[in-house]
Order: sequence, then structure tokens, then C-alpha cells
Amino acid sequence: NSNIHRGSDLLSKKATNLYDKAREKVASFINASPEEIIFTKGATESINSLMYSLASSFHDGDEIILTTIEHHSNIVPWQALQKKGARLNFLNINNWSLELEELKKLINKKTQLISLSYVSNVLGSVNPIKEVCSLAHQYKIKVVVDAAQAAPHIPIDVKYLDCDFFAFSGHKMLGPMGIGVLYG
Repeated sequence: NSNIHRGSDLLSKKATNLYDKAREKVASFINASPEEIIFTKGATESINSLMYSLASSFHDGDEIILTTIEHHSNIVPWQALQKKGARLNFLNINNWSLELEELKKLINKKTQLISLSYVSNVLGSVNPIKEVCSLAHQYKIKVVVDAAQAAPHIPIDVKYLDCDFFAFSGHKMLGPMGIGVLYG
């Protein structure tokens, strides 16, 4: 056993090489750069870590848009920001799909973040992530994509989607428990 990026012995170098190759494979899988990949314990930890990283940028009255079909792992972290005065707004999903016109009605000058699932784990509906990102970026709003259900089933290209953050878990893709990715 040897830690990565810590030693000059043969085992440490081998572990480091394998770890770095894993980061390159994941980056290639979602069309990202290895420097944009953070390994976590899963999508839940990715979103939690992101919330803690962004917390200092939220102020009283800032708003976060979520959808009504989010998994708890994409609701609970953002609820923590309510203690700082942030407000959660929920976009209703009609006929199993996200309607961009309804999203436009929720966006205002206080909106700082949109966090939504790519594919619903309940309905199986696929949200129009590229369009959401395009709309959000017109207003300088960051977009977080919970891709736990999408990564195993849909080809992923984060550059094409133009999302700011993208989270998924290894176990949803038949990998081991306790591994995940946060792209940013």
C-alpha cells in the first residue's frame, strides 16, 4: 500500500500513475480536462462539497432554482444556504418535462444558481441541460448538473452542455461504491 503523490518509492509512483490515468479516463468520458476533475465519494458528496465551496458567495436574498423532481442529494445541500438568507425557488415539472418558459419566469437579478438533474431518477425524464445552461449564462447564473442517472445512459459532453458543475457516482455505472466525480 502506498499513497498517491506522496512518495518516491516504486509503489507510490505506480499508484500515482494509475490514479492520474483514472482522472484522464474520467475526463475523456465527459469531454473535460483532467484538471477539471475532482474525485469524491459520490454525487451526493460532490454536491455537498460544492455547496460548502460556494457558500461564502451567497448573501441574504440570493436565490437558487431547483426543480420539483430533484433527489434529496440535490435539495438538502442548498437548504443549508437558507441559514445565510438564500431562498430556494422550485420549478414545477409539467407533463414530465422542464419548460424553459417557466424557468425564465423564475429567473431574476437575485438568482445565483440553478441546480437540476439531467435525468430524473423517478420519472426518467431528460432535462434540456444545454438549453438551461445557455439561458442561465445569459444572466451570469451558474448551473449545477446532478448527472447520477444520466452518466450511465447518455453520452456526456460537458463542453457541449456548457455547464459549470457536473456530478455523478461510480456505482450507478456498475463501478464500486464510494467513488464519484465533480467536474468544475
